[in-house]
Formats: sequence, structure tokens, C-alpha cells
Amino acid sequence: MREVYLDNAATMTKIPEAIKVEAEFYELVNANPLRGLYKKSVQAETEVEVCRKKLLKLARADESYTVIFTRGTTEALNLVASGLLRGSDGFGVVSKNSRVVVDIESHHSNILPFKQRYKNVIIAKKMDARELFAAEVISLTGVSNVTGKDFTKRIKKVRKMCPKAILGVDMAQMLCHTSVDLKALKIDFMAFSGHKFGAPMGIGGLVIKKELAEKLRPLFYGGEMVEAVSPEGKPSLAEIPERLEAGTLNIGGIYGLSRAVDFWLSRDILKEALKVSKMKEMAKKRLLKVPGVKVLASNGPILTFQMKDVHPHDVAQVLADSGISVRAGYLCAEPFLRYKGWGPVVRVSFSIFNNLEDVSRLVEAVSSVREKMGVKNVR
Repeated sequence: MREVYLDNAATMTKIPEAIKVEAEFYELVNANPLRGLYKKSVQAETEVEVCRKKLLKLARADESYTVIFTRGTTEALNLVASGLLRGSDGFGVVSKNSRVVVDIESHHSNILPFKQRYKNVIIAKKMDARELFAAEVISLTGVSNVTGKDFTKRIKKVRKMCPKAILGVDMAQMLCHTSVDLKALKIDFMAFSGHKFGAPMGIGGLVIKKELAEKLRPLFYGGEMVEAVSPEGKPSLAEIPERLEAGTLNIGGIYGLSRAVDFWLSRDILKEALKVSKMKEMAKKRLLKVPGVKVLASNGPILTFQMKDVHPHDVAQVLADSGISVRAGYLCAEPFLRYKGWGPVVRVSFSIFNNLEDVSRLVEAVSSVREKMGVKNVR
């Protein structure tokens, strides 16, 4: 039985060309960039810089921004949270006591990096003047991984209310899934993961204002991020962006990321998103007719629901037994789900690689859950 993959918000089905070129890098190039004078090393370094330029184009960022490669959104947000702290080494711009605001819809990766480093972190529920008062750092959700809701309007509103704050966005669910324009949003940084839009796992990054990047303390120290090291071990740090990219980069992943960005640059992202949303809406319409199903949220490619008298993990297991892959639980957004009073949920997330047959298979499998769990039907 063919697997129906509907967990694209966790990691999207990979773009074939992206994973093919990743493998080809190791087969044909397999060289470390930076400082290598031989042809393959130069070739690898060239692709790294080309990928940076493509990402800036994808995000509609001008020359005032740069790209820092990381393993993904989580590392990028940790880099910002750590790097912004003012220290005796000359790096950082805010203190541990500075007011930091994140939104209640945040993924744990947008809450914990700040919570673990700052004493005054507000998890905002209303994003009003009271919650935003005196905020020095604000890190917002671009698109919720629970509800699929797009918060572009909120980001613009917050920037208008807090023109001097350092403003960033977690775009793990946003980039390549809706329109992104950093110049219009007037944000200082955004974090992303390539695997959320069809690139390989383990590669993502931070698109950040150069002026702010210069002030960030490196998260890691080691090779490639220094120009020289004295006999006493004192480093002379490299320029941005290399200063913030210690160690060997995931070059194979960058090759794959570059090809995935090509894929999206060649398409009308909003039209693709609309097609996926329509498919999801068809699933919603049919699921609402299934006894016991309660749809909690439905936006973009994401549909979140619960089934009366059946735990979400049991729903997911029955679906898995039927060849349907979905996500269940707190979705790494427990504060939001508790705030809504929902608790654990089942999340279905579509992509451009799904089709109407997948919708039918999903609805058929969900319709069988209560019977397979020995729960009487309800109206």
C-alpha cells in the first residue's frame, strides 16, 4: 500500500533535484570551501556564495542583509539569542534584564533560546501596547505550525508600534509557503530551515541585517571563523558571515538547498500555496462529516483536529496502520495549545506533492478510527 505522507509541516517531501544534487556533490566534488586553492575547493566555495545570493532573492532582501548558514531554524535562533547578549568581549547589544517578547503561537525553538538566556521574557498573547512596552528584542512567528495562520499583518503592526526594537521572525513554516518580503516587513532577522520547503535536512540559516550581524557574538568557536590565532590562543576573527559559521559547513546540504531555492524561484509561490490550500479545504469539508471529528484550525496547508473519545496519539497510530503519516501531540508548541485549551492534537499538513487520492485515503482512514478503537459513534 502506497504511503500517504501528510506531515509536511514537520519536514516537507523532498524536491528530487535537491537531494540528487546533494549526492552529486559528494560523488563529484567532495571538497571543503575556504582557503583551498585547488579547483574543487574553489567550486564548493563558489556554490556557497551563489546560494547566499539566491536566498536573498527568495526573501526579497536587499544588500543590507547577509546570510549565515546554520543547521536550521533552531540553531539560527540560538545564535541570535546568545549573540545579542552584551558582554565584556565587545559583542552584543542588550543585557540579560532586557525585555524580550515572543508570541504565544511560538514553536519551542522561538521560546526556549530566549527563556534560557534572559530574565524578562514575555510570551505575548495579545501583542498590544502593554505587552510590547519597552521591548528591546521581539521574535515572532511567521506562520503557525499548529494552525497554519499567516501573521504577516501582525509583523507589520509590531514593527510600526516598536520601530526601535530588534525584530525577528521564525520563518520555518513561512518561507516558500507564502509571500516573503524582508524589505517590506522591515525586520532585522529571519530564521529558516531548508527541509521545511523541500531541501535536505540539516541546512538552514539566518538572513540578518549586516549591521546587526557584526554585533553578534559567535555561537561556536573553531576553524574557518578566524583569520589568525596567536601562540597564546587569542583569535583574530574573520569577517561576517564566516565569523558566525565555525567549522565545516554542510556543503552537500547547501548544494541541495541551492537547488531547492531554484525550484521555488521558478514558480509562483502564492499560486502553488493556493492549490495546496484548496486540497486541504477539500479534506476539511469531508472530515467535518466524519462522526466525532472536531476541526480546531484550518489555514494554508495545515488542518488540526481532534476526535471525540480518542486520544490524538491513538488517532495517529490508526492512521499509520493504514499508511497515512500525520503528526500528533503538542507539536513543539505546548504553551499555545494549553493557552487555547486544546491540549494534544492531530495535525495534517499537505504539500505540492500531495493529490486528491491522498485526501480520499485520509478521510477513509479517519472514518475508521472510532470503530477500530472500539468507540461508539456519535453524531
